[in-house]
This record gives sequence, C-alpha cells and structure tokens, in this order.
Amino acid sequence: MTGTSPSWRFARMTPSEMNQDPVQGEFFTAASDLPERLVRESIQNSLDARLPGSSEPVLVRFGFSAVQQALPAEESARYLAGLEPHLAEVALESLEDIESDPDRVPEEQDALLEAHQLLKQPMDFLVVEDFGTFGLQGDLDANSAYEEANHFWGFFRSVGISPKPEDAGGSWGLGKWVFPDASRLNTFLGITLRKGEGQPLLMGQAVLKTHTIDHDGEIMKYPAYGSFGAPSTDPDHEWLPLPISDQGLIRKAQMHFNLHRQSESGLSVIIPFPKADLTPAAVERAVLTQYFLPVVSGALVVEIEHPGVATKVIDATTIDEAVLGIAESERDDESAESLSKAIKLAREAIRSDQLPLIEAKASLKREELLNGQDLEALRDRFNRGEVLTFKMSSGVTRKHNKRTLTSFRVFLERDEDLSEGHDYFVRGNLRIPQMDHIKNFPARALVLVEGESELGHLLRDAEGPAHVSWDPHAQRLKERWSGGYGRVQEVRRAVPLLLQSLVEIPQERLKNLLIDLFPAPSGLPTVALDQDDDDSSTTVPPVSRSRSNASLLAITRLKDGFSLHSAPSHPKLDSLPGTSWRVSFAYDVARGGQRAAFNSFKQGAKQGSPDFSLYGGYLRIAARGCRYEIASDNEIVVKVATKEFGLSVTGLDHRDVVTDVHEIAPSWNSEEE
Repeated sequence: MTGTSPSWRFARMTPSEMNQDPVQGEFFTAASDLPERLVRESIQNSLDARLPGSSEPVLVRFGFSAVQQALPAEESARYLAGLEPHLAEVALESLEDIESDPDRVPEEQDALLEAHQLLKQPMDFLVVEDFGTFGLQGDLDANSAYEEANHFWGFFRSVGISPKPEDAGGSWGLGKWVFPDASRLNTFLGITLRKGEGQPLLMGQAVLKTHTIDHDGEIMKYPAYGSFGAPSTDPDHEWLPLPISDQGLIRKAQMHFNLHRQSESGLSVIIPFPKADLTPAAVERAVLTQYFLPVVSGALVVEIEHPGVATKVIDATTIDEAVLGIAESERDDESAESLSKAIKLAREAIRSDQLPLIEAKASLKREELLNGQDLEALRDRFNRGEVLTFKMSSGVTRKHNKRTLTSFRVFLERDEDLSEGHDYFVRGNLRIPQMDHIKNFPARALVLVEGESELGHLLRDAEGPAHVSWDPHAQRLKERWSGGYGRVQEVRRAVPLLLQSLVEIPQERLKNLLIDLFPAPSGLPTVALDQDDDDSSTTVPPVSRSRSNASLLAITRLKDGFSLHSAPSHPKLDSLPGTSWRVSFAYDVARGGQRAAFNSFKQGAKQGSPDFSLYGGYLRIAARGCRYEIASDNEIVVKVATKEFGLSVTGLDHRDVVTDVHEIAPSWNSEEE
C-alpha cells in the first residue's frame, strides 16, 4: 500500500521467501511475567544507551493513560491506518486454524477477536520514555546483514542480531520484542530524538503472522512484520521503511500520547492497548526487584505515572519507602523485608571501594578459596553479623587468546531471622533473578560482576535472551570461551563454598546446601535411595572391567540419573563392606558404543565444556551406607560401609547414560576414617 499519508505497510512476499511466523513469544496472549520482562528489557536498553561521559542518572518514565486519558477512536485512527486488513486476515486465518485443531488454546481466539474490535475503540496506551540517553543513532538508509553500532537498525530492522558492543547489558537482539508483546495489537510506535539532531523521528512496527489477502481475486502473501513509516511509492521489492519526519504529525503524537520529551535526546516507545497484566503496581515491583542496585547507586531514576495518582519517583532517596509499600510476593527474597535488607547490602557494595576487601580465589575447590586467610577471624566476624566483602580473583580465556585476569565481588552476611537464604546476582546493572543457591542456610549474599570486565562478557554469553540465569552449557559460551563451564560454575558456587568455609554445618545440612545449587529440571522428581520407584527405574547389570566381585553390585536407571547399590539377595553380600569402587558415566552416543561415549565426554572436558560435571553441584549425589569422593567431572570413588549401601546421581537430562564400574584399592585418607 502506498499513499500520501503515513500508514502501516507490509511488503508483499516473493515466491522464494520462507514462510515463517515469529517465535519470540506467545502472540496476542498475556504472560504472567510480562511486567518483569518489559521492565527488564526497556530499562536495560536505556542504561545501555546512556550518554557517554554523563554523570547524570538515566531517567526512565512509565506513563499510563488508563481509560481517563485514552485517545478517542477518531484521533487514534491516524496511527492505525492501513493495519485493519492485515489484522483482520490474521485473525480470520487463526480462527480457522483453531476450529480445525481442537488442541489450540481458546484464549488465542478470544485475543484475536478482541484485537480486531479494538481498532474502533478509544485507545488506552502505555509510554516508556528514557532521558539521559543518545537515542536510536545510526544510518537510516542502512540495511546490510549487520550494521555495527547502528541502534536504529537494531531496533527496527533486525531480529536476533544485536549491534550493541560487548559492554552492553543485552546481546541477543530479541529483548525489544517485549514492546509488541505488551500490546493487545502486537504493535508499537517509537519516537526518537537522536543526540546532535534537532528534530525527532517517528516509526512503528507490527509483529503479526504470515498471512494472505485477497485483492479483487488476486491472492497476495505478506510477512509477519509491518512498519508504520513515511509514505513511499517504491514497489514492495525495493521498499525500505523509513521513519516519519513530518514535525506536525510528530508534535500531535507527542501531545496525544502525553510525551514529556521536549529537546532531550532519547527514545519514547508507545504501546497501544497494553495488556491487562501491565499495571503501575506490577511495574513498580519489577523495578524494585530487578534494578535496586543502579537505583541505589544513583545511575537510574524511574518515574511511574497514572491518571489521578501522584507520580511515583523511585530514586536513591525514595527507594526504601517504595519497597515498604509493595505487595507481598510468592518469593521470599522479593518480599518487602528481604528487599529492604538487600538494598542495605547494595549500599555496602557501593562504598566497598573505600573498604578493605578479603582476597579470595574463585575455585570449585573449597580449600583454595580462602587459602592464606585467617579463617577463625573471618568466622568470628561472620557470626557477629558483620558484612564480609570478598574480592574473588579469576581468569578467563577467549578462544585462541591469552588468559585475562579478572575478578568479581561477594558481599555476605549472616541473618538468623531468615527462613531461607537469599543470594542476588548482578552483572553490570542487570540482576539475574533465577539464581537461588543457598536456601538452606540463613545468609544473604550479593554477587557483583562488572559488566565491562572480561568475566562480565563471558557471563553475558552464558545468558539466554531473557537474561534470567547463567547456563554453563550455553552454546555461545562454548563457541567463544575456553573453560567457560568452569568459570560460570565458580561464580555460581562461590557463596555456597564460602559458607562451607565460614560455618560449621552438620553433614546433612551441608548436603542440602549443595543440593540447592542447580536443581533438577522442573517435573523430574528427586528419587530417594530408600524408596521404591518401579514405574521409573529398572535394574540392569553394570558395565565392568573388574573381577567377578562386581556381581555384588547393581545399577538402577532413574528418570534423571542412576543409582548404584548392592545386588538384591546376593549370597556373598557380607564381603561387600570395606570395598572401594570407581564409577564413571557418560551420555551414550549414536555410534561407537561405550568407548565412543567416554571419548566424547573426555574431548568436551578437555575443551572446558563437558556435557555435565559433578563439580559445582549441578548434579545431585545422595549416599547411604557408603562414603564417596568426586574424582573428576564424571567419576566418583565409593567406599562401601554396609551391605545395604546405595548411591544415586540425579540431575542428568533425558539422554541414555552408559556406566563403567570397577573395584579399586581404597584411596581414603586414614585421618578421615
């Protein structure tokens, strides 16, 4: 479609183009974590775009219109022109799919019908504006496969490709899709004033589905992505969407959507018809739980506006009061009381440059962490409730490069009032929320990694697009770093290992502390060794290179691992106590059998990226009637104490596992007996 006025346009697809619907999320349906995603991604983008050299904080404003300030339909029509036939066709095609497929969710049908009906209704909206940023800079006419540092291109013309530098918080090029996902129309408008320019630009994007439209008997196919931009007479195969520069229209948009931007550079995103989950209270909670560190440090100020309610300002001076007013949470670490104490710990972190740091070495071996430190003095300080500040030294190695020395900081305090331990991980300004490793001990920890450090770059590659956890098996981590698995585990496991060194924990509680680190995937039960589980396990003979004594043992497959135990009713079980065994295991491979499986694991471990590791608590080990030592990533040495012994390893994925069990000479230190 072409014309003299700005409108939504979808370029007709050529016969050779791939049919593909976007897979960034569920479309036209609400998601329970939508407020968290919107806050996380929008503020992260704003902090990444901070004006270089500026000492002023970045200001992010969330402005709700609600029904009180909704834009009348006759006014909103100018921002929806050209969208209706595409939205109607997507709704119709999806409804036909739903009717032919009983497994399709009915919520999608309701949402699509509602979206089409919204076009004729007053438009409520949500605005996300940032100030103290440089706006969407870059060549407006550029659209190569990769446009380095072109933020306009990254925001409007790329999917899954990020032009951001390594020091930025985001890196996947997918976070911006939270904006269309927040709209019941799956669209958004963006007005940007670029640093050094005097006039703002307007452009919009819609993310629908691949669809066809019948134009007077001619069936034309369109992609999922459409743009709201400057009018153009270029044919579809030559058309490049360009932003609107008509200052009259932009001034009307600024007025209609109550934008605060005047002459300041930055970006204003307008979300038409925001989904119901997006409320001022939900946005405020997400800001407080995810960005308390940059707020406390003075790097970030957030304003939340809603008609008829005083503007909420969250900054370093108001954050304590704001936290006390938030609603209760299902997560104990995000309750008002817990966040208040986490903020207090964050203030300790901010002034840590003026405090003495406890030098420690990041390691997966507890005895190496505090080597050379006065442990008794540290334990005394910790037990008295003092905040201990550790500088954990580490070294990271890019593929085909030299090792770089780096470090991260840990702030740790004991709190007997806690019902469960809380640890907060932050890379740069971004909190990584799904990292709970010390629930079984009353302590609070804040782990800070500088975003601009090499360790920060490594951990960014261990994050998925949502930036909610550090995965030591991430593909980008394996591709770009040597020994990345171990570096991720060192950071994740630092607090549990420090706690082991600082406190005297009963053996059972110590085991539980480690079990909390890297829990098994959701839906896979923890199988106790003294319980029967006939539906999920079968007894099979172990693979063995030892003498016939191995027949005393049996291996039982579990849903997410295996257990080693005495063979039932074996006539010579009395000879089992006192024996020692080496247990090795690996994921099976399609060809080559057991030997190939172990060679494959060995190769991965040599490159620093084993398929799994017994170190770091990623796998769970439970023992009864025996003692064990971890010998390597995939080997355990077991000493049997009773003839009814058992040892299980769980936390593996659904792949088949091959095992090798053989008897060895005892290797236990006599002082430990």
